[in-house]
Amino acid sequence: MINRCDPEGLLESGAPDDEYDPEVGELAALVHGDTTITTSAVAAVFDNWFGDSLWTAQRPGEVAKVAADLEKMRRSIAGTAEP
Repeated sequence: MINRCDPEGLLESGAPDDEYDPEVGELAALVHGDTTITTSAVAAVFDNWFGDSLWTAQRPGEVAKVAADLEKMRRSIAGTAEP
């Protein structure tokens, strides 16, 4: 999911496919957690790794979509219903 949207444009610039592995690891922890995954939570991961992330600043709709998809995964794993 993250490589597909290439948030910071790094893969397009020739970075290796595992470039976003640290961020994906943090997002996976959110998916396996018990806290609702919000746009702010996803943005915080990328802002932490990239300072002021261009992705979170310039494409907030895409960040929101990723957050919604991750939250849907979290709920599926937890076996809880949609809000």
